[in-house]
This record gives sequence, structure tokens and C-alpha cells, in this order.
Amino acid sequence: MSEAEREPAIQRILVALDVSSYSLAALDAAAELAAGLRAELLGLFVEDINLVRVADLPFSREMGLFSATVRQFDRREVERQFQVQAERARQALMLIAGQAQVRWAFRVTRGPVASEVLAAASEADLIALGKVGWSLAGPARLGSTAHAVVSETPRPALILQGRVRPGAPMLVVYDGSPGAHAALAVATHLARRANRQLTVLIVADGSASASRLQAHADAWLWARGLRARSHRLIRADTPTLAAAVRAEGSCVLVLPGESPLRQGQALARLLSEVECSVLLVD
Repeated sequence: MSEAEREPAIQRILVALDVSSYSLAALDAAAELAAGLRAELLGLFVEDINLVRVADLPFSREMGLFSATVRQFDRREVERQFQVQAERARQALMLIAGQAQVRWAFRVTRGPVASEVLAAASEADLIALGKVGWSLAGPARLGSTAHAVVSETPRPALILQGRVRPGAPMLVVYDGSPGAHAALAVATHLARRANRQLTVLIVADGSASASRLQAHADAWLWARGLRARSHRLIRADTPTLAAAVRAEGSCVLVLPGESPLRQGQALARLLSEVECSVLLVD
């Protein structure tokens, strides 16, 4: 068995917290996974150094996003907001981890957000983060922090678009690439531990290659005493994959690193066309 095909040991899950709705959805999903895997949750709140730098500029002002009122924006106010938001994040982690009965730890760091998340990821086996956080990226776009993290981390990264329904099925793209073997191993491990239905999406250039890939996936699952549904996608592009995902309803989609379906703008487009969460495995 190759290293890529071994089921992973996931003992610590990092969740990036900023108390946005996407971040709290990531926390919920991470807690459910941690409970099934008997893993520890590590909550991370990053004090964005860029906000501190802006606050130090002369004549800095802040406009309320909803009130449209202009108020003083200085270092003292930024530090106060950091403390308030960090405590809210810690309380949310404590509550949700307690409900899931999982071990947890909480950490506050300061620096560029993506850099701090990537640094903390070296201590974790899986990262969970919201699609967007404290930004104006909008619900249809992948936030800059999430984009930077998933582009650079070697760890599996779960991008949350909303709360994941408990027991929602898990889909995995299997195209025969080295990354697809790793994705199948991760998806199988998580589906079994969380008691989720697994569907293997066979992505191939033609019927013959699809049959070969399905035989390989079936054999891999059979050797572990597992079964899964399968669905063939011939010459799949982003709209084709999105349609297959939408047909499953609420789900978690696992994408391998080398898949063309996550290269360039394909991932952002996919996230804009489906409501499911996406787990990226390199």
C-alpha cells in the first residue's frame, strides 16, 4: 500500500476563528469531526496586524458597516475590539467543544492572518475555516485568507460555506491521480468515523478509463470492508461537477490536489455554484 493510500491519523483539528457566521460554521463542523475522530480542537484567533498598522495612521476613521456612522479608529479601540472578539471566539469554542465532548485548546496570536493560520497548521492534521470572514468579499467569493491558506498548506483544508447538516453525505472526486488516492483515503476515514454515506465521483476522459478507475476504487474499499455509491462524470468541468454535487443536496465534497477542478479560478467558481462545504486534500 502506498503512503498516499493509507488512512490518515487525524488527531488535531485547527479551526480559524473570527466569530463570523462562516467561522462558526467551521467550528461546528470541526467539532463534529473531532468527536467522530476522537481528535482535539485547536481554536486560533488572529489579531490582524494590518488593522493595528491602519489604526496607527494619522486621521484614521472607521465607518460602521451597518450604521454608516463615522467614529474614531485608533490603536486603543483596535486593542479593545481584539479582546472582545477573542473572548467571544473562546466562549464559542468552549461551548461547542463541550457539547461535542471533545478536548480543546485556544490560542491568540498577532500577525498577518494567513501567515499565522499557516504557522499554526504545522501543529494540526486538518484545518477548518470559513469561506470568508471579516471581509467584504461577499458570499459568492473565496476570501483572501482562505485562498492563501488553501493555496499554501500541505494539510487537508475544509472550507465551510454554512453549517453542515449532521450525517450529511460525503462525496469524493476520484480521477486516478496521486492526489485522488489521498483524497479517497481521507474521505473514507472521515465518512466511516462520522457515520456518513460515501459517494465516489469517478472523473475520467472516457468510459474505458472510468471503468478502470471504478474497479480500482471498489477494490480499495473492498479491502477495507467498505462499500460506497459511485457516479461517473465523463470529461467533467466545473458546471458538470456542480450539478452532480447539487443533486446530492447538503454534503461535503472532497477534492484532490492535482484535480483541474480546483486549479486557477475553478475552485472559486465551484464554491459560487454549490452550497456544500469542500475539503481539499493535497
